[in-house]
Amino acid sequence: MRLFETKISKEDMEYINQTLLHGQLGFGPNVSIFEEKFSKFSNKKNNIATNSASASAFMMFSYLKDKFGICDVYTTSLGFTSPAWAAKHFGHNLIFVDVQEDLQFCSGHYRSIRKNSNNKPVVMPVLYGGVSCIENFELYGDEIVAVDAAHCVTPTIQNDFIFFSFHPYKPICTSDGGMISTDEEEASEYFKKYRNFGRVNKNNSYDIDDNGFKFYMNNLNATIGLTQIHRYETNLQIRKQNFQSLSQRYELLKHDCNSSYYFATTFSPEADRIISETGLSRNYPMLHKMKFYENEQVLPNLERLHSKILNLPLWSYYE
Repeated sequence: MRLFETKISKEDMEYINQTLLHGQLGFGPNVSIFEEKFSKFSNKKNNIATNSASASAFMMFSYLKDKFGICDVYTTSLGFTSPAWAAKHFGHNLIFVDVQEDLQFCSGHYRSIRKNSNNKPVVMPVLYGGVSCIENFELYGDEIVAVDAAHCVTPTIQNDFIFFSFHPYKPICTSDGGMISTDEEEASEYFKKYRNFGRVNKNNSYDIDDNGFKFYMNNLNATIGLTQIHRYETNLQIRKQNFQSLSQRYELLKHDCNSSYYFATTFSPEADRIISETGLSRNYPMLHKMKFYENEQVLPNLERLHSKILNLPLWSYYE
């Protein structure tokens, strides 16, 4: 049983088929239209569409390395691997932070382990389950805040950078895609160039004048994304109703009024058995326990809660 399902309607297919029939599958106008329409979700001036959230995180950590050098990156262990991998790939110091009882980034633990360092501190919370903000999110004020919003497309948390996922099983889907959003103009120009191999137009041709790779979103995926933006609010209301129904049976971790309600979460001592019997997945394995990231860090709260986590689907539709 999947935690999330996506539906492409007949109406959606008619719109998508227009792009297929015109042959504009790679580059095309719908990418910039998608970026513009998504700005009402991100609340950022600059929205740069990519081919995955992983690509977005990769570009962001490249930019931070180029601008600040090695940074100290603080993030929770309860998240997908690619943002943490990207930070480590660029040589940043990756430090895992414990979670609160609601499985969100614990500012108290962060402040207790904050390094006395000349490196720029980067705080990367995960909006776990689709919440738009984190209670008691209190920092020192000198940090760069880079938010992993793979579960949430309607964030309200204050940030400098925020990246989104449009994976097929996300609140706004494409066949795969992502977005990096920021108000910083310098960073925006860096990302636009980076997603297309560091390429700049020159004399009816082009030059490569900086780092980059094939990270741009194609026109077909942007077209799919536009159909999902159109139906987002309707699907969200269904997920909210499903959450309310489940809350009559389970004690669920709460969502805020701007949450995307990606999935519901409860704690159960029988979670492992239920997962085994139903085929549900647990998001996520603990990163700090994986061989690639393993270190001597101990995260008492997450380690106490992890085996009890039961994620419940809030599907956008039912057959």
